[in-house]
Amino acid sequence: MKLDRFVKKKDLVDLTSCLIQIPTENPPGNEKKAFLFLKPILARMGFQVRTYISPKGRSNIIAERRWGKGGRSLIFNGHLDVVPAGDPSQWKYPPFGGKLSQGRVYGRGASDMKGGVASFIHAISMIDRSNIPLNQGSLALHLVSDEESHGHQGMGFLAQRGMIRADAALVGEPTNLDLIIAQKGALWFRGSTFGKSAHGSRPGQGVNAIEKMMALIDRLNSIPLAKEHPLLGKPTINIGKIQGGIKVNVVPDRCEIEVDRRLLPDEKKEEILREIKLAIESIQARDPLLNYQIEEIDYAEPSEISPDEEIVRIGLEAGREVRGEKPNVRGFSGFTDARFYINQFHIPTLIFGPGGTDQSHTTDESVEVDNLIQAARINAEIIVRYLQGHQT
Repeated sequence: MKLDRFVKKKDLVDLTSCLIQIPTENPPGNEKKAFLFLKPILARMGFQVRTYISPKGRSNIIAERRWGKGGRSLIFNGHLDVVPAGDPSQWKYPPFGGKLSQGRVYGRGASDMKGGVASFIHAISMIDRSNIPLNQGSLALHLVSDEESHGHQGMGFLAQRGMIRADAALVGEPTNLDLIIAQKGALWFRGSTFGKSAHGSRPGQGVNAIEKMMALIDRLNSIPLAKEHPLLGKPTINIGKIQGGIKVNVVPDRCEIEVDRRLLPDEKKEEILREIKLAIESIQARDPLLNYQIEEIDYAEPSEISPDEEIVRIGLEAGREVRGEKPNVRGFSGFTDARFYINQFHIPTLIFGPGGTDQSHTTDESVEVDNLIQAARINAEIIVRYLQGHQT
């Protein structure tokens, strides 16, 4: 049975638009209204819906539905928080309007990742309308908060409770309908240099912390990044923020940078920090006035699964069925909640969804309606094929 005829385009677009119209900017994290909107929808679809509140008051939903007894279990993960929209006057349409225009839905989160959430929920309604006999198996939706801030109050919180069990998982991030099986990790750290303040007209009486930081930055950027991954390429380092000094006529006694170091799956955080420390010590040996400190800000570990996992094979089959061509299998330079399933619970997890990272976090963020429809169809195929193995 072909599932494509059970797509209801208007319903899918309306659901995407309604989710966009609920501002869930993080910070501060206003996901509760989105979860209150989705809770009755999921309950009407036969899900048992439970809400879990993190220590900082952030809402997370686990919605579960079972068909018959036994069978396999599949998780879908979607985050409802979005990055701030910025200045609304810079947008073509209001960032929380969910405007449909020329085959695209516009608004903050359209691509990252309310379109992905909507397409998966619509896929379940497609299966229900098709009357395909799902005689066994279970589906859990993990609709979480805080992903845009490393997920500590969302998936990280649920993971700490040890509540995660499944045979496979899908994370609906924007992949332009490609299949993502590997993602980089991110180590964020703060580097500080310390000097001695003095009058700006007598700099020789002080120690300029900004000048010391310039040497430290040069050394960080000269650390060889020789490792390479077949899907992820090389690791990267980015000096993303710098702050130092209090006034132009004062020798600065402190300077700070914040650094983003992306890791490959075979790299360890401890090794990276040791490498950084040794690199800085090499210039400190030549400059005894270099006084510095390195502090970890946050960390998201890298992850990957084998291309031979069954969920990948089924994703390839479903993508080919819907799109008429084999989807790309590739890596992802960002990090997602998939890492919790893969690393902590050893659940094979596929990252797949509508929209693209070229739209994520941008002004005039949008998602193609055709992309939403194809994602819904592919998700429906994956659900049926994984839970029952039916050739629809």
